[in-house]
Amino acid sequence: MGGWSANWILTLQDGQPITVPCSSGTTAGTTCYALLVPAQDPIGGPHDVNQWLNPAAFTQPCKLSAAGPVADTPFKGCVPLTGLGALGGAPSQVTGPGFHRMDLSLFKNFQTSERTHLEFRAAFFNIANHPNFHAPGFGGNGVVAIPGSLDFSPFYKEPSSVGTFGKIGATRDAPNDPRQIQFALKFYF
Repeated sequence: MGGWSANWILTLQDGQPITVPCSSGTTAGTTCYALLVPAQDPIGGPHDVNQWLNPAAFTQPCKLSAAGPVADTPFKGCVPLTGLGALGGAPSQVTGPGFHRMDLSLFKNFQTSERTHLEFRAAFFNIANHPNFHAPGFGGNGVVAIPGSLDFSPFYKEPSSVGTFGKIGATRDAPNDPRQIQFALKFYF
């Protein structure tokens, strides 16, 4: 029963930061980041690939005019802010899904003679068969972001509709990287 060896690699990472933009700018020529709504969990709700983010946790400043913030513009529930606050909140408000993966290798040596031996190998990649997803709104590496996956405004227009907000469209590891198992025999002489 002797002669066994094992190697394993465990990767546990937090999610990548997500910046949710305002659904529309508050002033001409500037960008705007969404504001977090107090007492709302940004990653609450179903918390799955169809809705990773909670649309009720995001809002934006009201649009500015020469007289100041215009209430309920661009949607009812916007926050009337002036000064730098009119540009919205901070970037990287929340984090996306984490990355969890375990790879395992087992080896067994069989002595066949004084100078030769046979090695049996078994390798298990992604042994738990755990999917690892990108953040909503990710576009890159050949992936096209789902349109509207960072637009929370449909929720404010009709609370029963979230559109595609918070929807995840790609995995972080190789496309469709399921559990893989490999066996090998190696003869040393």
